[in-house]
Amino acid sequence: MIWTALFLPLAGFLTLLFVPFSRRVVNIIGPATILASFCCFLGITEYFETTLYTWISLPYLRADFSLHFDALSKLMTLIITGVGFLIHAYSAGYMDHDKDFRRYFCVMNFFIFSMLLLVLAQNLLLLFVGWEGVGLASYLLIGFWYERPAAQMAAKKAFVVNRIGDLGLLLAIFLSFILFGTSDIAAVNQNGQAVTLLCLLLFWGASGKSAQMPLHTWLPDAMEGPTPVSALIHAATMVTAGVYLVVRMSPLFTADGLQVVALIGGITALYSALCATSQTDIKRVLAYSTLSQLGLMFMACGFKAYNAAMFHLTMHAFAKALLFLSAGNVIHMLHGVQEMSEMGGLAKYLKKTNVLFLIGVLSMGGIPPLAIFFSKDLILEELSSSTPYYVLGLTVSLLTAYYLMRAYSLAFWGPTRVKTAPEEAPKVMILPVAVLGVLSIVGGMWLAQSFGFHAGPGMWISIAVAIGGILLGMAYRPALRLFYKAFYINELYQVSIVGPLRWLSSLVANVFEPTISDTSLEMTVDASYKTASLMQKMQSGLIRSYIAWILIGTSAVLLYLVGVS
Repeated sequence: MIWTALFLPLAGFLTLLFVPFSRRVVNIIGPATILASFCCFLGITEYFETTLYTWISLPYLRADFSLHFDALSKLMTLIITGVGFLIHAYSAGYMDHDKDFRRYFCVMNFFIFSMLLLVLAQNLLLLFVGWEGVGLASYLLIGFWYERPAAQMAAKKAFVVNRIGDLGLLLAIFLSFILFGTSDIAAVNQNGQAVTLLCLLLFWGASGKSAQMPLHTWLPDAMEGPTPVSALIHAATMVTAGVYLVVRMSPLFTADGLQVVALIGGITALYSALCATSQTDIKRVLAYSTLSQLGLMFMACGFKAYNAAMFHLTMHAFAKALLFLSAGNVIHMLHGVQEMSEMGGLAKYLKKTNVLFLIGVLSMGGIPPLAIFFSKDLILEELSSSTPYYVLGLTVSLLTAYYLMRAYSLAFWGPTRVKTAPEEAPKVMILPVAVLGVLSIVGGMWLAQSFGFHAGPGMWISIAVAIGGILLGMAYRPALRLFYKAFYINELYQVSIVGPLRWLSSLVANVFEPTISDTSLEMTVDASYKTASLMQKMQSGLIRSYIAWILIGTSAVLLYLVGVS
């Protein structure tokens, strides 16, 4: 059953790649393979390891195509396929008028397969295959509308920044072979030889995928892809991979390594929350929100609160998919408008979407008894042992409630700024969002006990902070230029890294290549040609010429031998 569950999305990908089905058939095959995969994972009740075949067998290197299924794997597979299915079903409506719908569902299925392979892999080498597959799929989906220059640049940026992060994971895999002679995850975790360098390399890789500073800049720009792609990347795949990797390899992390994880997570959480307070594009608000919530998850990991981190990852998947798809309804019905300055007063037109988006805002804001309240409060409880981190967590919680309520107010309240009155989204787009709305309401209560939630002494502080943030977002909506420009980090990278690299590339292409490389090659070719021409004269075909050359050569050899003797 587990092999069926894994390969169903791959089968969907291959089928859609090679068979030119009609739009209606594609809209069935794409979501159906993910739903079937979800049902298979739901039906697996035992934890086990299984091997399909030996992938690499060398005296110094062995890796099997093996899967490891435990509680962590099951949680991740159900999130990936469950939320993934709802996003696929939603896409049938959102992409209804796109001419390239088959390519869209094809890559979406490949995205799900790659993420499943990543979380089920028994060894780091196979995990890396899924890791790179996710990177490829994100590149193809972020740049799905490749005719747009902004989409082209965003896809390339995501691809390049993730390659920087992937280098860290690749070095970690090499180091695991050097230290332990294997990349088997269980064997590496049980070895007991904790190495801070290995921890930092793993976190380097995790930072790229989960967009932690300084490798965070690709994620806000990734909003150039279709909105369901943004929902899939932010809620069920891609950015959750880094958190999963740290939790999966948690027995290996040293105290120093965990301090780095907590510090980077905390910085990213606060930085992204501040950036979100001044964004005017509704999807960029949600993008920075994801960065911030991932930072909270890494902070929890830094305090060894892995249950809290995974609880928040799960609840975040529900609420963030809800927010993105609700925003997708707005964007779709406004024919591509994403700037909140061009919205306003949408509550009277999009009544269902209005309620669903508000549920997402209140849930992400931490209002009880909605889902995120439980997971966020559990993280704050774990952070309470360190006053600086606890205060940081409360600040991020306050800002989260503020900027999401601000975005909701700008889009759905106030005077109407739309040019034509929009209609509500069709049922095929409303129903998946409604399911996510229900999960964002009851998910926390449903799973709180499973993740060890308990009402701590700081719960009332958390509630007060959430309510304060919501009220602030309703009343106060300015945009600071520094936060809007994300502290000018993109510009700093442009000046200090991208600019010099472009100058160096231009120097190589326009100076080194034509004047040095090409000239040296031309001189070599010319010398070879002249030498060949000279040697051709020796091959005249005349016997007397050959005899003359033999005599000259013999004389030269004799003179040399006489001189030596």
